[in-house]
Amino acid sequence: MNKWLSMIVGLVVGLFSIAYFGAGYVVYDQLSDISGRCQLPLQRNTPAQFGDTSSGGSWSDFNFSPYFMPNYETVRFPSRDAEIEVAGWYVEAAPDAPAVILVHGLGSCKNSHTVLTPAGMLYHAGFSVLLIDVRDAGESSFEDGRSAIGNEEYQEVLGAWDWLVETRAIAPERIGLLGESLGAATSLIAFSQEPRLAAVFVDSPFDNLPQIIDEELERNSFPTVLRHGGVLMARLAAGDNLLAYNPYEAIERSNGRPIYVLHGSADTRIGIHHSYQLRDRAQQIGANATFWFPEGVGHVEAARTHTEIYETALITFFSEALE
Repeated sequence: MNKWLSMIVGLVVGLFSIAYFGAGYVVYDQLSDISGRCQLPLQRNTPAQFGDTSSGGSWSDFNFSPYFMPNYETVRFPSRDAEIEVAGWYVEAAPDAPAVILVHGLGSCKNSHTVLTPAGMLYHAGFSVLLIDVRDAGESSFEDGRSAIGNEEYQEVLGAWDWLVETRAIAPERIGLLGESLGAATSLIAFSQEPRLAAVFVDSPFDNLPQIIDEELERNSFPTVLRHGGVLMARLAAGDNLLAYNPYEAIERSNGRPIYVLHGSADTRIGIHHSYQLRDRAQQIGANATFWFPEGVGHVEAARTHTEIYETALITFFSEALE
């Protein structure tokens, strides 16, 4: 009897495990897929001329023309992951100008108006700008068409930093980062991993991976108990460690380097509580961090709704951090 009971229990456990990890794979497969996102008409955007190409986009009445950058260079260089080649646009303000690397969000690319607009603000204020596509986005190397939530993509950011230092001879203390949404989290991870990066400005970031994964599961009507299965299947199916790094480590490893965090109170894509948590961490250790939480502003919308304030904050931050 005990033998049969053990067999039945083993069978039930086995079937449950198959079902659980199968569901975990479905979750991973659906939520990580970013292939084919940067397509027409978005691809028509370049630094020379760009706009909101989405249907009924919230930026449709925004005047982009003051931020156009007609003289840009198409560049390619290696990621710190040697198997990945990074595509970028470099717009040089002057050979001796400080530079800012700009990092797009999930399923987007360097063609997005939400990164081209702050790039134009910086360029016209005298900063050189480097806009990049991370792996599996835009024109950079296609690896597997899946997001690693910044845990691989940060290497493209550091490859961009290497290129500026080694090819354009820009001093490390004169190079900063700007990231939005997932690109903000990716930039924070890069900042935590490269102590020579001078400064980082992030718009609508998240604080830590387990929390944002649970929130993404809930947003897509999956039970949060599937997080562990999805994370494991990411390791098995794609070799991605989704929990390798956390954005909040940028606060802990900043060592006096300046950080600017912007997050709108009406953000329904990545909740503002993530930036509140970053603020609390910064206050606990006395980090050199500035926070701005504009009321009633949605996800990565402050440059549109509070253009003058945003531009002033952006230019002032990098002028003080990189000059």
